[in-house]
Amino acid sequence: MNISRTTIPIALAGLMIASSVTVAAVTTQHFTIDSAESFSTGELEGTAVHSDGAVRLGASKKRTELENVPIAYSVAERGNVVYVGTGTSGMVYRFDKMKPTKKYATGELLVSSLAFATDGTLYAGTLPNGRIFKINPKSGKIEHFSKPEGAKHIWALHYDSKRRRLIAGTGPEGAIFSINPVGAAKILHKGDSSHVMSLAGDGKGTIYAGTSDSALVMKVASDDKVTVVHDFPGNEVTAIDYYDGQLAVAANEFKTQPGARFTAGAPAPVPAPSAAAAASRIGRPRPGKGQLWRVSNDGRVERLLDRQDTHFTAVEWGTDGAIFAGGATQGQVFRVEPDAKYAIWADVEERQVLGLSLRSKTPVFVTGDGASIYWVERGTPRKPVWTSDSLDTGFGSQWGRLTWRGRGKLTFQTRSGNTKEPDDTWSSWSKRLREPGRVGSPPGRFAQVRALFPTDASAELRAVELYYLPQNQRARVSSIAGTPPPPKPGAPAQRPPAPSTLLNLTWAVDNPDGDVLRYRLSYQQEGQPVWRPMFLEDRVVNEPKYTWDTGSIPDGYYVVRVEASDEEANPANLMLDSEAVSEPILIDNHPPRIEKLGYRNRRVEGRVVDSLGPIARIQASIDAGVWRDVFPKDLLLDSRSKEFELDLGALPGKSHIVAIRAFDAAGNQANQEITIKTRK
Repeated sequence: MNISRTTIPIALAGLMIASSVTVAAVTTQHFTIDSAESFSTGELEGTAVHSDGAVRLGASKKRTELENVPIAYSVAERGNVVYVGTGTSGMVYRFDKMKPTKKYATGELLVSSLAFATDGTLYAGTLPNGRIFKINPKSGKIEHFSKPEGAKHIWALHYDSKRRRLIAGTGPEGAIFSINPVGAAKILHKGDSSHVMSLAGDGKGTIYAGTSDSALVMKVASDDKVTVVHDFPGNEVTAIDYYDGQLAVAANEFKTQPGARFTAGAPAPVPAPSAAAAASRIGRPRPGKGQLWRVSNDGRVERLLDRQDTHFTAVEWGTDGAIFAGGATQGQVFRVEPDAKYAIWADVEERQVLGLSLRSKTPVFVTGDGASIYWVERGTPRKPVWTSDSLDTGFGSQWGRLTWRGRGKLTFQTRSGNTKEPDDTWSSWSKRLREPGRVGSPPGRFAQVRALFPTDASAELRAVELYYLPQNQRARVSSIAGTPPPPKPGAPAQRPPAPSTLLNLTWAVDNPDGDVLRYRLSYQQEGQPVWRPMFLEDRVVNEPKYTWDTGSIPDGYYVVRVEASDEEANPANLMLDSEAVSEPILIDNHPPRIEKLGYRNRRVEGRVVDSLGPIARIQASIDAGVWRDVFPKDLLLDSRSKEFELDLGALPGKSHIVAIRAFDAAGNQANQEITIKTRK
């Protein structure tokens, strides 16, 4: 949700308390909703979100749900009667005065297109078997009319009143068929495209067709000559509409097979295995990218709208020169003005708006992802409302003021709860705020704001700000560890490591609200009762690390305590702290001792003793020669005291110096020499 949050200095008891530290939590914060993008995440009831960032009056609508029907795909209207083609049982529903009064069964999976002839006959195109049916609205009879050869999907139908013929756009061979009054079909065009997805006509015998997988718009002239109007970006022209000399074109790009606007919703019984196979091939698409184009009567092609978050499933011209487009991911209808300004004109529960019939006497549109018919009421909406999405503060919060900018007599309400989706556990809507003021909803993690508009066409909402104070969260320290400093870059590796009195302490911190933390460190030798601070109070440590110089303390095992406090981000009465203690850490800064070093029977013998151990290495050098390892008598370096012996064998000369050095595990080193005399 693209709604910005802002942090300001702490506000408590009506006082503004400035802070010199930039902090993230337990400060007054607020949500700012002031753009078309942020307003459009909310719900629209008789309101519209415009591209200039304002909310104004929009479309008022009523909903009729078709229970247990997953998709309403096509729509056609004649007089006050509306027909809707559905899936996945391939029914055509007739609506009189907003009520379904009859339904017609095709036996197919989906009724993908509907078109009226001038005599009132209704034609219905279907898939996956490429059949066209004829419905007589007067008698209520439905019969099979035509099956164009090679067609499996009838994506679009258009009745050419000039030549009294039905035009069909089909797949998977991308053919356009002309069908005469008795159902005989002939091919007008078959190109390289796989599907002809959309059709429109000018009423004078010229037909326009949109294709996939190449996004072409083709023109079929009255003499049946075919030319290309334009090659659009993307891979499918899903919908087109012609009105008053101009074309509206929806060109989409998505990574799925042609016919991506179809989504069957939840699995449902289908009449035949072939229908199930077709549904599987079409599938549920990923959201695509959509562009809306205008082709003027002089051939100029202009892009009016480009959306990266949705593709367009239906387009229709309005009588005033605006274009309406149905979106496929968030259940929205866009209204695009001639100057390319646009509004999210309608917002519905379902995710896909698949068919539009808004220029008709009874304006409607239909949806997928649950089949519903929306009846658009003319005139001013009766109760226009904009409702925000659920606003998440991250933690339980106390609500402050609600402010707004706009025009007209707007009033506001809020509600709050602790679940992301509002449910029965949320509070009721608050009393109306007629001017900016303190929110009356109880504390919670989530909130919603709604704006109630007057029925004044000039009313608009430009920005909303909701202030809140999140509850402070305690930081937790864990995993305290101490390691010697790493070797300098380029230095050779040593075994054991070079000795150092420095110990790098690090720890993990779970800091839920991102407060600036102050750490205090103390230590005690294992078994001692007294904690001693590592540094004075005037030293401030804000990072989860500290280098401890252990040179002034005796060798032994020590435990380290780390205390974390958010005092720098919170007033004293809201400050929280916690602490953790490490496992014992070995401190060893003193070298071992070499004892009882002697020579007899051509052997140098001795013992290495360390206060803590273990002994890590023993080496010997004869007459300043190469240092060589000497193993203990038991061969194992595993304790703080080790005896060793070095067999010198027969050495040339009478006198030699044998140097011994020993290391403990911390790298501390002891050295001793012995002068020996050998016999000739």
